[in-house]
Amino acid sequence: MRVGFDLTCLKAPMGGYERYTSGLLEALVRLPEPPQMVVFTERAYARRLVPPGAESHPIATLPRFLLKVFLQDQTYWPLMMRRARVDVVHTPIFAGMIAALRPYVLTVHDLIPLQTPAALSRSAATYWRLILPRTILRADAVITGSEFTRREILGYFGLPPERVVTVPHGVAPRFAPVNDETTLARVRSCYSLPDRFLLFVGIASPRKNIDRLVRAFGALVDSDRGDAHLLIAGPPGWKNAALSAAMAVSPVASRIRHLGIVADEDLPALYGLARGVVNLSSHEGFGLPALEALACGAPLVCADRTSFPEVVGDAALQVDPDDEGAIRQALATVLAAGPEVAARRARGLVRARTFTWERAAAATLAVYRRVAA
Repeated sequence: MRVGFDLTCLKAPMGGYERYTSGLLEALVRLPEPPQMVVFTERAYARRLVPPGAESHPIATLPRFLLKVFLQDQTYWPLMMRRARVDVVHTPIFAGMIAALRPYVLTVHDLIPLQTPAALSRSAATYWRLILPRTILRADAVITGSEFTRREILGYFGLPPERVVTVPHGVAPRFAPVNDETTLARVRSCYSLPDRFLLFVGIASPRKNIDRLVRAFGALVDSDRGDAHLLIAGPPGWKNAALSAAMAVSPVASRIRHLGIVADEDLPALYGLARGVVNLSSHEGFGLPALEALACGAPLVCADRTSFPEVVGDAALQVDPDDEGAIRQALATVLAAGPEVAARRARGLVRARTFTWERAAAATLAVYRRVAA
């Protein structure tokens, strides 16, 4: 079976999107009876994105986002897939192709662009609104990472239940506790890390509720906070006036710092050095950074809604992301590092090991075979 795999939207490293596609693709080509993965990428990024064992088709893409997704994706890519003689087409990220060659598989990570378009740029919101509903109706199967998102898709589009399949993401083996003191010391020095800190990892967008995290951290009593700092790792994001305002007026502003983008290879050590990792996102389709934090042995505080409960189970302290008092109490609990936190940390290590890319690849291959039958 030849599977056309469209990665032409991936250019500069793109965090969760790239983590998903690389983990899945590398596991697909390692399966005992793998499909022939036919991978389409932007010409400059083929070496980074296409693993050994996959067939590479590097292509020059249009430089402007709207031209690429409205013109090239909807006309040229279907033609290229046909010429490559693929048996199944899979769009693993973004909204896909309205005229995709069938059978067609589409991965939908969440419905956030349709539910909260105000959080996006005007061009991005237009793209998702016009393209995604049409590609979902075109797809023979829709893959999503959580039962929460599956239920959202079924309710929003009224699809037959068998058309939407939950395939949980995996955690790469490198996300594991780091015990090498040299590595830990290097990462601590590279990012000038304090001895004790709480950590958020992800793009700073309004739905991440980082402004509430900042206010809750500032509201901790001195005896609970001690000498701890709050570090924010990831791209600066967009529409973050509330976050900037919260940081500016925080009574402990000098202890809150944005690290910027952290090198991927440094994340396991950074998670391991943190006294706790916090993710209060009001909406997640899966929440891979939370799972990666658990895999590295970090105590986790996360929101009690959307996909988080089914992903983290009882391994994290779950709180209402709109309740700053509850957030403050959870931060104090994690910083105190008592028996409850240690027990959850141990459960997190076990739980994270159940999410593998090998399992995700096998389930995805089953979808390919079903739509091709």
